Amino acid sequence: MGNNRKGIFFVIISMVLFSTGGLFIKLIDANAYTITFGRAMIAGLIFLPFIQWKKIRISKSYLALVLSYCYLCIMFVLTTKITTAANAIILQCTAPLWLYLFYIIKGKKITSRELVPRIFILIGIIAILSASVGGNLLGNMLALTNGIAYAMVQYFMEKDYPFSDTSVVGLNNIFLCAVILVLMSGKLDFSELSMAGWLGLLFLGVFQIGLSYLIFFKGIKLISALKASMVSLLEPILNPILVFAFVGEIPSAFSLVGFGIILFGVFLTLLPTRAVDRLEEYTID
Repeated sequence: MGNNRKGIFFVIISMVLFSTGGLFIKLIDANAYTITFGRAMIAGLIFLPFIQWKKIRISKSYLALVLSYCYLCIMFVLTTKITTAANAIILQCTAPLWLYLFYIIKGKKITSRELVPRIFILIGIIAILSASVGGNLLGNMLALTNGIAYAMVQYFMEKDYPFSDTSVVGLNNIFLCAVILVLMSGKLDFSELSMAGWLGLLFLGVFQIGLSYLIFFKGIKLISALKASMVSLLEPILNPILVFAFVGEIPSAFSLVGFGIILFGVFLTLLPTRAVDRLEEYTID
């Protein structure tokens, strides 16, 4: 197997592991803060041997990354608990829209190539929020804020840090545990967690976060960033499918339409310029 196929295979495996998050969050009978803390603590222990302690430098950019990551993880678990897994994951994936708006505010020129995919994402958001009026609007709005947090994580992850990506992930999870202990310790409750719940937490920490990141980092060294991003779309697709298969959760028809539109918009943001131009010409014809 060549490096390209190995890289794609590794990224696929990591996305399958990432996508199990929604299922286990639904299945574990504990509140969102307990699950987030347990998962992060176990993942942090997994990454301890990989952290380059001597190279660690705490900068403003890294602090912003940590805060964004903490919000992202807590809110993803919380919204998966209170709304559908499909809405929680796809509204988080609206990050390209918020990043684009941020760059426009900073003075970036608006182009149709970049604007069209974001319009699809916006239409998908409107469809999902329209479906939740009179229902779980709060959960979906919170999931939408997670899209902004995810955009911030992506933005600050692109900064140059003197330590490795594995160190970043390990430290992020350690800081996440510290934040929960300081600000939300009263919400932690492991007392009534069943054996199945503990096994679920162990799976989330070891496989859904720990092993998946290690495999992902190995894979992206062998393929282009574009291919890795394309394959990464498996996560938001598989996440609600697994929840449906094992929990029986079915989003509303409007939510499914919004899900598909957002996913298509995210897909368009990843296509090279020529491919998008051809697609637009084909659509117009």
